[in-house]
Amino acid sequence: MKDILILANKYPNPVEPNVCVFIQQLVWQFADLGYSCNVISPLAVNLNFKYKEIEEVSYEKTENNNTIVVYRPKYLSLGQGDGPAQKMRVSITTTLYEKAANEMIKKYKVPFDTVYSHFLCPAGVVASRFGKKYHVPAFMAHGEALYAGNEKYGNKRLAKELTGLKGVVAVSSQNRDYVVDAGIVKPEIVGVFPNGYRKERFYPRDKGVSRKKFGFPEDAFIVGMVGSFDERKGTLRIQQACEKLKDVYFACAGKGDDTPNGDKCLWAKPVNNDELPWFYSSLDVFVLPTQNEGCCNAIIEAIACGCPIISSDKSFNYDICDKTNSILIDPMDVTAIANSIDFLRNNKEILKKLAQGSIEKSAKLDIGQRAINIMKFINEKSK
Repeated sequence: MKDILILANKYPNPVEPNVCVFIQQLVWQFADLGYSCNVISPLAVNLNFKYKEIEEVSYEKTENNNTIVVYRPKYLSLGQGDGPAQKMRVSITTTLYEKAANEMIKKYKVPFDTVYSHFLCPAGVVASRFGKKYHVPAFMAHGEALYAGNEKYGNKRLAKELTGLKGVVAVSSQNRDYVVDAGIVKPEIVGVFPNGYRKERFYPRDKGVSRKKFGFPEDAFIVGMVGSFDERKGTLRIQQACEKLKDVYFACAGKGDDTPNGDKCLWAKPVNNDELPWFYSSLDVFVLPTQNEGCCNAIIEAIACGCPIISSDKSFNYDICDKTNSILIDPMDVTAIANSIDFLRNNKEILKKLAQGSIEKSAKLDIGQRAINIMKFINEKSK
């Protein structure tokens, strides 16, 4: 195997430079391992007219000066959201996505001997179809936080559609168990590979310097999160928990409808990607009472920056959070969130121990090693 075709539902582009950056970073790692990478990410121009101005073909350079070719064909999508005739709309959208991707392959004679896709639908389904059509091994990364695939396609139909896959890369044990228990794929083709981080970018910075960058008080006890401001992530539950506590402040990096506020809120807006390591390093504890995840990149980045973690006692966290680096709670229980924050504030040695636990755990979550492990899995399953 030397030429990989990556099918992506979303990929960073001039209109959405920060969308699915984690896919781009993994592709860059593949390229730096010596593989030729071609990305096809069709753009639904009827859903965003700005896509029309984006070039059909562009080139990216990794930090090690390796080239990735990105194809962005335009197509019409009927969407994948809830509503009337959902299964029919998803089926048509998948077929149109497949047609757009196939046109790029033919038009530009895109070379590939392996297909790797993100995520279940439409990219995973199309990867399976391409595996059969072009007689190459096909793989799908499964990292959805919300499992709507069975509703959109139906488990039996998905199981039939995905028979062209040689393997599935699940980002957590929960993701693996979902596709296996639903009968969508056979257990022997699924491997678990938690998301990773760039170790040259995410590592602990000096807390005092970090706080000065954001104007945070140097001696305050500050907790915080990174992610969308919504009910699922639990932004307002963090606010409610901190309001129960004396002399505890919070900072939230992101945006959304549930924007936090109040005297204890130090930050409630986006943070540039290059400043995120400093933001994580400014926190005493990273708190994310999220209801659903695939494998949360923000938690992994916080771990890499040496943050103790308070998050959800749910199986999507069990591959990256345990008693060595975290306290896991019911994400809907504001009192439990508050009690965990208060416990760590009042137990400095345990706080320090969990911080060290995160640093030690981060050694296993490096994206470079993740890429190596995925490629080993792909090569083994391709035989």
